[in-house]
Amino acid sequence: MSLVLVEPEGLSAPESRTHRTAGRRHWISAAIIGIVAAATLAIGEGGGLDLMSSSERRLIEAHLDTWYGGDFEAASALRAEQKLRTGPTDERARAEVRYQAALKATTDLLGCEALPPSTFRCDVSYSNVLNVAVGKAPAVMAQQFGIEDGRILFVAGPYLEDELLTDSFRRFAVLLFPVDYEESCSDEPTLQPLECADFKLAHLEDWASWHQIEYS
Repeated sequence: MSLVLVEPEGLSAPESRTHRTAGRRHWISAAIIGIVAAATLAIGEGGGLDLMSSSERRLIEAHLDTWYGGDFEAASALRAEQKLRTGPTDERARAEVRYQAALKATTDLLGCEALPPSTFRCDVSYSNVLNVAVGKAPAVMAQQFGIEDGRILFVAGPYLEDELLTDSFRRFAVLLFPVDYEESCSDEPTLQPLECADFKLAHLEDWASWHQIEYS
């Protein structure tokens, strides 16, 4: 957002000091109103001043699309070098990407707010087959994305999931299949192996019926 303030013409020398002062006050008031209006238009859906460039937004969207869409290689290509970035090892990350893809995870980048010098706080919606099975709207969580030299440096915030449905499935599985669930899934919420997705898919319909009864 770039604003240039230009004092209006018409404040000529013969005018009295009172007229000149009143004119300048009117000009300053108009300028302030213009700045506030421009800032209001720049407010993003996340509630803060959205100072994100289009390239930064596309980078974060590409990260979400590849990470939750099952393309580990493409997701890795968007990240900073291993020695610079923070996050899981490639082995755990690859397993998580497969897990999310198996559950047909979908995300949507909502409003973002700049946190200088190079971090953005964004609201991200998330859903997977569990949401579809019980007809629940996507969950929305805040994530922070660090960006450096056009790459993702780090992602911080809560594990992206629908906490209600994760907890519901955990209760269902511990009640009926405690051993199988423990062998297939890590302590949630955390990065999960593909076996956990397979377990959830195998019991999806039974869980959905149980969930509708327990959470009605």
